[in-house]
Amino acid sequence: MAGNIGCECKIGRVSRRRELEDVDEILKESWKAGTSLRDLEKQYNHRVLEVTMRNVGMETLQGEVKNLYQLLTDDDVSPGMRVEAQNRLEQHGIDSDSVTNDFVSYQTIRTHLQNCLEVDTKRESRMTKSSGKNTVLKLLSRTESITNRTIEQLCSNNLLKIGSADVTLSLRVACTDCGEEYSFTRLLERGHCSCSTEKLNT
Repeated sequence: MAGNIGCECKIGRVSRRRELEDVDEILKESWKAGTSLRDLEKQYNHRVLEVTMRNVGMETLQGEVKNLYQLLTDDDVSPGMRVEAQNRLEQHGIDSDSVTNDFVSYQTIRTHLQNCLEVDTKRESRMTKSSGKNTVLKLLSRTESITNRTIEQLCSNNLLKIGSADVTLSLRVACTDCGEEYSFTRLLERGHCSCSTEKLNT
């Protein structure tokens, strides 16, 4: 039995079918410890994939589940790599569509916490320099990846000709008051432009 999962939401149904243990306790404790809803989404989906793989005797070495999950779900993964990941599951008798259909979104995690476990998911969000930097750099990295992939597709369709393409994005921020301009990371390091040298929160 999958712990005490008795609700009829998607998490309850999937957890019983996949025989996931102690789902409610893990979700509640992780949320109380400060884990974000998006990280809880990944943790839960990793468990769905890991249990499914183990049930058919597939190896789940360190990083294996995380890597396979990324290949199955990440928007930046090429179609060919995704098909390879799906084929690997199919070769072990796993219906890849069935597994990915059982993956949940962070909204589903939030609904389960709120409606099934009566956990208040309202939490003050405090932006930090680190979290702000990570958010922006992830977007830049994704844009670079999409641009590289688009160039490859254009070249393969004979719509563009270029040697070895290397796409690099540079984000700069200018203050229209003092006229100074910085890279985004440099601005974060300084903490201010020339308009103000007031000490800020780190």
